Amino acid sequence: MNIAIDVLAILGKGSKNRGIGNYTTSQLKKMFELDKENNYYLINFYEEKNLKELLSFSSNVKELYFYTSDINQIRNEENFKIVLKDIIQKIILDYSIDVFYVTSPFDGTMIYEHEWFKGTKTVVTLYDIIPYIFQGKYLTDKFFKNEYMKCLEELTKYDKILSISQSAKDDLITHFNVDEETVDVIYAGVDEKFQVLNSMELEAAKKELETIYGIRSEFIMCTGGDDDRKNIGELILAYSALPKNLIERFQLVIACKLSDISEKRYYDMAEKNKVKGRVILTNFVPDHHLVQLYNLAYAVAFPSKYEGFGLPVVEAMACETPVLTSNNSSLGEIADGAAILVDPFNTKDITRGLQELLEMRSVQDLVEKGSERVKQFSWEAVSKRTLDVIKSMNNENKPVKQHRKQLAIFTPLPPIQSGISDYSFDLINVLAEDFDISVFIDDTYTAEEFAHSQIKIYPHHEFKSIAKRFDEIIYQMGNSDYHAYMLNYIKAYKGLLVLHDYNIHGLLDLISSNEQSLNQYKEYLLEDYDSELVSKYIADVKSGRNTRKIHELPLNGVITNYAKKIIVHSEYSQNKLLNKNLNLKIKKINHYAINSPLVEKSRAKENIGIPSNQFVIASFGHIHETKRTLPLIEAFKELAATNENLYLYLVGKPAPEIQKPIEALLNDSLIKERVIITGYTSLEEYEGYMDAADLCVNLRYPYNGETSGSLMRILSKGKCSLISSIGSFEEVPDHCCVKIDSAEHLTKHCEVSEIQNKLGYLIENPEAVKEIERNARTYSENFLDIRQISRQYKEYILNPYESHLTENVLRGIIEYINRNNWNSQINLYKLAQTIAYSKSY
Repeated sequence: MNIAIDVLAILGKGSKNRGIGNYTTSQLKKMFELDKENNYYLINFYEEKNLKELLSFSSNVKELYFYTSDINQIRNEENFKIVLKDIIQKIILDYSIDVFYVTSPFDGTMIYEHEWFKGTKTVVTLYDIIPYIFQGKYLTDKFFKNEYMKCLEELTKYDKILSISQSAKDDLITHFNVDEETVDVIYAGVDEKFQVLNSMELEAAKKELETIYGIRSEFIMCTGGDDDRKNIGELILAYSALPKNLIERFQLVIACKLSDISEKRYYDMAEKNKVKGRVILTNFVPDHHLVQLYNLAYAVAFPSKYEGFGLPVVEAMACETPVLTSNNSSLGEIADGAAILVDPFNTKDITRGLQELLEMRSVQDLVEKGSERVKQFSWEAVSKRTLDVIKSMNNENKPVKQHRKQLAIFTPLPPIQSGISDYSFDLINVLAEDFDISVFIDDTYTAEEFAHSQIKIYPHHEFKSIAKRFDEIIYQMGNSDYHAYMLNYIKAYKGLLVLHDYNIHGLLDLISSNEQSLNQYKEYLLEDYDSELVSKYIADVKSGRNTRKIHELPLNGVITNYAKKIIVHSEYSQNKLLNKNLNLKIKKINHYAINSPLVEKSRAKENIGIPSNQFVIASFGHIHETKRTLPLIEAFKELAATNENLYLYLVGKPAPEIQKPIEALLNDSLIKERVIITGYTSLEEYEGYMDAADLCVNLRYPYNGETSGSLMRILSKGKCSLISSIGSFEEVPDHCCVKIDSAEHLTKHCEVSEIQNKLGYLIENPEAVKEIERNARTYSENFLDIRQISRQYKEYILNPYESHLTENVLRGIIEYINRNNWNSQINLYKLAQTIAYSKSY
């Protein structure tokens, strides 16, 4: 099972270092000790803390920390709550959460709304509903009452409620319409530190406590809190009414943190009732002193007016100290028959109980009953019972049989000479294991058939008649005329857009040029830019003052503005799209690689007919100026002058516009016979040249935001490559390749020199090349494998998660921060990381 646990009880402002926090810390610590099989995810919105140090867990427990500022209020600001809802729902989906456990439902640091937990079972701990029962005391403030009632309403919606006592369960059922079957009673436990100390320890403790707190005789101990419900004032009055001989024999020690006002009030009360000097207020005591006080006390008095559980009662019993406590709420429930019970609202009855306890001939019978009773309250029992409830909830999740989704995919396919056609062919073959797929192609060619019978190929004009049968439509979109037929479909039938090139201006320019239509071109531009800029630009183009700015004005709005979801292959494209429109739903999925067994270079050269002594530098794919072919040839010329075995292979077909410049460089040159241009090759030949290469080159500029399929193949084949530090290329780890600055930052001479120097270094350092080759293959296996990519596609296609983070929501958060002058108190970078998680897919 996958179990998410919010750690609000441990780190929340209203729970931390209190009974609720201590309860949850002990409960979880023991759960993680007992359970090494289930997976746990600790959700932390509160404090950057190493929870492993506190809870001592193993590898099956993972911490998920999200910075939500140092200002508690921001978590309950309406716009930020949208982000929190997204994060919770994303966690549920990302980690396949079966059960989500909320540990402190009334801590105002974070108010959960049950609708956030769609898709998982929920469980919550109920400590008490004391503020509701004593509304006149605790809910007088209208705002606080509304917040508390909201929390209480949400609590009743949980699938399971773990009540820490039968009393708390009865209160909830009595006052609210809650099914009794949804509430399980799981008592608290006693920490192992509460135990009987030996005589030597007690003797040393007695002297230390006398020095620190002024305890000079036998004493009655009370540990409570700075709340009238703890009844400290009534206990002092009841104590003062004891017979004089008992007051002279026993001091009353109140061991808890008190405010200055409360401390003065209680001391004044003691003085007024003539027990000054006999009542000691220790204020805060460390844990080891608390254990010592329990052991040294003659009796523990805890006449609280109402408790959800009342840990001091069982802590005292664990230290074999007799107890006086209240006869109501959980206190009467857990102590009945093993303690003196009194009416906490009747001071005379508290005095009666104290006198009865202090004058007993032997308290041993009470001690023995307490020691037996406390065995019921162990953290092991709490944790086992909690696990039993959670496991039973998982058994209720009956698997729902799902039909195979029907996908329509628009894409070019082989024999179209396009990297995207190869990409789609390979990917569809793997996706067909999970989906029934229909591929819609341009009707100007006949596509290669797939091996899978459930993959059908149709001419695109047949789509309209069968469109309703598909669960999802996928458009594989690139910047070439092979994709022109898709444009009208993308607008009419919204689907999942796979954007291979961030900038498709080249395609749109081609379409509008062919139509001789500036109006069409203008419509394309208006999808990305405002009308004033577009009108001026079109006027300049029309008048001849400007040529079309294909690289300077990136275009994609004509497709991205109509997509339900988008897949890109790089953070470069993802960030640019989100910067342009935060409302887009975008997931980065790496380009793929097929990690076939590696082929020896010598054998690959032999297969192609390349002499074994040739040192092969190779570039792959359509030969364009954008691949820096001309500076590469110039750099190669310089290197070849001192190395007669050096050869450059340009594996691909030259674009018409670059043929003459290449011929000019090679004409009358010594390297004419050592620069081989293969022309278009089959995929088998293409990969054969890649296997044979000693070094690969994959450069870009200008750049359309594409991810290179040939570079993915190069990495998968464990080749050392020289690439441009630009866009998606920059995201390839440095240890898997060698990078040069983008040509946009270099003069022509510097670019040639950079290529020459980097290639020269690699030629002279074969050991460095081998290390890069190993790293490239490892990276490909870990992050590019086609089956891993296919799984990510599947998850994204089936994933119902949709972020609600929009530009308006983000603007609202920023305005809220500015309005409250919190800029200096918030780590904006960390806050941005949290918000970004809610937007990632």
